[in-house]
Amino acid sequence: MLFTTILEIQNHLVVGNGTEFNRVKPHISNAETAYIQPLLGSGLFTQLQDYYDAKPLGSGSSDFNVEQMEALLLKIQKSLIHLAYWMGFQVLNATISDSGFKRTETTTTKGLYHYQEDELKEYFKTAGFNAMDEALEYLETNIVYFDDFDTTPTWTVIKSAFIPNTKTFNSIIDINSSRLTFLRLKSYAGLVEDMEIHPILGSVIFDYIKAEMVKDEPAAKVLAILPYIRKPIAYLSTAMLMEESGADLTEKGLYFESTSATTISGKNKQPANADRIALLAARNRSLGNAYLDQLKSYLAANTTDWPTYSGQTGSVFRRDNTDKKTFWA
Repeated sequence: MLFTTILEIQNHLVVGNGTEFNRVKPHISNAETAYIQPLLGSGLFTQLQDYYDAKPLGSGSSDFNVEQMEALLLKIQKSLIHLAYWMGFQVLNATISDSGFKRTETTTTKGLYHYQEDELKEYFKTAGFNAMDEALEYLETNIVYFDDFDTTPTWTVIKSAFIPNTKTFNSIIDINSSRLTFLRLKSYAGLVEDMEIHPILGSVIFDYIKAEMVKDEPAAKVLAILPYIRKPIAYLSTAMLMEESGADLTEKGLYFESTSATTISGKNKQPANADRIALLAARNRSLGNAYLDQLKSYLAANTTDWPTYSGQTGSVFRRDNTDKKTFWA
């Protein structure tokens, strides 16, 4: 575990000196399991845990890139403790005894109002996921120091994708530069590539562009067409995410949880107005389809660069009608 004392917690969160570490400990452990380990992957998490465990013995060991590991540890600890308090909020706000569960309250201290509790929980959640985004950005910038993280599912640079990173996606649609949101959109973007972009381009053009994109200096015609490909992917993938989750693109925790306006554990979890989200999703889908038409028009107008483009736009019905009658019902 990446915390062992209240003093360490106080580096990231203002808590009283009399707070018992053992009360917080299980929630830290749960948050590590639910969020930090899946984010880092088992390899990097183990390295970070080994670094943390070795610190009392002297973190100057040649086994670690000390400066980089310490910077990552602080960012992960910041995320971890906020998420731990978010996950354990109800339990930490109660006393569990032989006689059952009781609200913690004395003659001199009173509990928070319900709206204050909701705001505080939202603060812990937002701060936790924001810090997680900071950790991902740090890893992206300093990947040379972290062995094999660039092969994990949570790596945020995907050179083989038409939209390879958060910065590129954010330049098309504002996702608050969130790498967590980008990771959640990754599967939808891949689906749009396969189901919409590939049928329009055809295999020859599709494979050629994919091969050129990963080069240090792609062909000029590839650089010219990429904006026409990226825009429909961005808008259609965000529409799909909003339709499935019922949440807007500011909900960073969507990488770890699918929220919707349905009943969960007896409560309605409604992160955003359902009608508003439906309108946003419909708008993005409409824009995505309009950008698909622009891509087709661009290809048709640039057949010198793309001579293999047949004008085929997907699953269009084709047959040889020579000397045959066709009846449409």
